[in-house]
Amino acid sequence: MSEETLGLLKTLSAIPGPVGRETLVQDVIKEHFREHCGSFVQDRLGNVIGTLEGEIQKHYAIVAHADEVGFLVSSIDENGFLRVKWNTQSHMPDLRLLPGQWVLIMTEKGLIPGVFCVMTAHLAGPEGKNRIPTYEEIFLDIGAKSVEDIKELGINIGDPVIYAAPVEKLLNHHVSGKSMDDRVGLVVLLRVLKQIAMVPKSKRPTITFVSTVMEELGAKGAAAVAKDLDVDSVIVLDIGLADDHPGTKGETSIALGGGPVVVIKDIAIHYSHDLVQKIIKTAEAEEIPIQRAVFHSYMTDGVQFASHGQIVTVLAVPCRYSHSSFETVNLLDVDMTIHLLMKLLGPSL
Repeated sequence: MSEETLGLLKTLSAIPGPVGRETLVQDVIKEHFREHCGSFVQDRLGNVIGTLEGEIQKHYAIVAHADEVGFLVSSIDENGFLRVKWNTQSHMPDLRLLPGQWVLIMTEKGLIPGVFCVMTAHLAGPEGKNRIPTYEEIFLDIGAKSVEDIKELGINIGDPVIYAAPVEKLLNHHVSGKSMDDRVGLVVLLRVLKQIAMVPKSKRPTITFVSTVMEELGAKGAAAVAKDLDVDSVIVLDIGLADDHPGTKGETSIALGGGPVVVIKDIAIHYSHDLVQKIIKTAEAEEIPIQRAVFHSYMTDGVQFASHGQIVTVLAVPCRYSHSSFETVNLLDVDMTIHLLMKLLGPSL
């Protein structure tokens, strides 16, 4: 288990980066690209692209997304309580997860803490406390007493709201926290960049590293990058949906500690069979355990690259409890993903 992996994951997870407001995350990515690629470009949407030149006649792209799931302030009542809407393309957030969750509101003046609340059980009674609250019953309390308090803090309609949860180390190399989706993908991307940058130019392929924006809103950032990209193949890094915990029925059969996930198909795309087979054969040759998956409620930046004629696959880090404040991954899976990706890019790396 790499302490560098854990340290980088903690750093990236702590940075606020909701959909449409990924700037702070991208600033860190740019520093890494500047150090190891020598240069980078940032397009008008905010995607950051850096290319590490090599002399082996292959050109790959490695992609991970900078944004995290969250909410937007949608209304403010006269007593200073806030309501929010979700800041993703997907359906309404899981209502089981919201009450009691601490959050941060991103204002132009800074971060404001708050907590998702519902009526206490003492007032809701037996019937009320034995059901999931409706979305209309959940509100955000920041301790304000009036609209004037809200205005003084600089909170406005449309301000992002993100989970406030640190990355904590658990037993057996597990870590849990917010925005593993997809800061863990960025960790893999940056670790691979650092390692390949130390390989002589004559022994490495050319690799374009991409940190995209607005993946959680239909992969809009990837669409802007894909239209101008010309590479031999694209490897998208994301989380894989693990179901190795109580209450599941083995729909995905993905487990933490079982190795990287090779996604065959998701709701939007069937990934390149040839590239999938190359990953599998590389893993077998290197004796790296892998897991194969078909996901139904899942989509990645890969759909945009495929739509522009690129050969695409997804290499994912298994993750429990996706789109929550307690997304959980295994550091050994992260390091195995890094090792597999290095071998995939060049057997001698």
